[in-house]
Amino acid sequence: MPVVTVAVAPHAEERDLLACVADAIADVLELGAGDVIAMSVPVRASVSNGAATDAVGEPWVLISIHGSDRGAEKTRRACEAARTAAADWSRRHGVGQEGAWCEWLLPQHP
Repeated sequence: MPVVTVAVAPHAEERDLLACVADAIADVLELGAGDVIAMSVPVRASVSNGAATDAVGEPWVLISIHGSDRGAEKTRRACEAARTAAADWSRRHGVGQEGAWCEWLLPQHP
């Protein structure tokens, strides 16, 4: 069961973003309802090094998919689906974004 974290600025339609990302990943991986969990991590501030102010332009949406090894092709497609879902959501809601960064993280075993 993939667990997804999405770091994004707070927004009234944040739950819709999570649902879009989770649904996109589930579709690509051919998973059923309830098989992908998505949660948000609110980004309240950002700065860039050496900047005199905290204005960094359009934000990046950071998406981390935590899941077992499903092979390079499926994980690549899942990440692409998540990035596309985030970009589509941003356009629909008039939220500017520089882009979306997505990675697939495998379990860490001691």
